[in-house]
Amino acid sequence: MAKQKISWGLHLIELVVVIIGISIAFALEGWSESNKRKDLEQNYLSSIQVDIDKDIDDLKKIVDSTKVILQHVSEVFQYTLQRAPLESFKRHHVTSSYLASYFYPQNGTYLSLMNSGDINVIKDFELKAALSDLYNVKYKELERMDQVIKNLADNRIQPYMIDNIRFSFDRDGIEDFKPLASNRAFNLLGSFFNLLGDRQTAYAAMIEKCESIKTMISNLKSNEE
Repeated sequence: MAKQKISWGLHLIELVVVIIGISIAFALEGWSESNKRKDLEQNYLSSIQVDIDKDIDDLKKIVDSTKVILQHVSEVFQYTLQRAPLESFKRHHVTSSYLASYFYPQNGTYLSLMNSGDINVIKDFELKAALSDLYNVKYKELERMDQVIKNLADNRIQPYMIDNIRFSFDRDGIEDFKPLASNRAFNLLGSFFNLLGDRQTAYAAMIEKCESIKTMISNLKSNEE
């Protein structure tokens, strides 16, 4: 019985075809995975932009409201030193001394990035460093500053005002400004005024930092399109 001649050339061609097919499959899979990572990165970047936009808006609102509080506290000092008529003092001169607003950052997207391990989908090292500094350092510094002010307002100023100030029932004012002219009141309000002034500077710097990160994200998204 004659032996069947093996067609090595045909086998070689089939092997090459198989190798090419596998290579194409791997290439397509890599391309698909790369596109998925790009899409995921773009989604995260867009979400972070939304969070930072909200933070900037909140910071600006607090800065504006704090300007009003500082004006009211400044008027308390002015009126008490000048022995202004009792009618000059309004309810807001008292309530402004303990009803400040505080900043709560939108950090949901960043926490999701860190907890899921997806932080690595963001390829730009400079942006990752900036985000880490923002959420882990700068926002924490603002939180500590706010906490100092809140503790002063809630635990020292508000109890003093509630115990010593009597609001008028028939007009927008108070019945006696002497408690506002005491050394204790001056020290409490002076500390509050100075802390809020320092916070205004810190908030302004934070708004600039957030704007710079937004610009970085916009540039990265534009380069990927």
